[in-house]
Amino acid sequence: MNVREINPGTKGSLSKYFATALPLTILTAWIITAFQSEAIFPEGASVVKRLLWPFFLVMNVIQKRTKVKKRKDQDVFSISLYDEEGIPIQ
Repeated sequence: MNVREINPGTKGSLSKYFATALPLTILTAWIITAFQSEAIFPEGASVVKRLLWPFFLVMNVIQKRTKVKKRKDQDVFSISLYDEEGIPIQ
């Protein structure tokens, strides 16, 4: 870290350091998550799908929330009127 706040006489600044370090850190975490996460992706997932992991993660959360909302319809004894897929039980 060669910045003038720590080492007087240099031309770098903390704002330039963070403007460079923060995006590189986020990019590194994104790539590591894409290629090391077996919990998010099944075996054999494509590179494109792995790089778009935040999109798929948000979609999974939205799908789970809609299923939970459907399951909240319960009778007096707290027995769900829907199965695990959100389909009404007849």
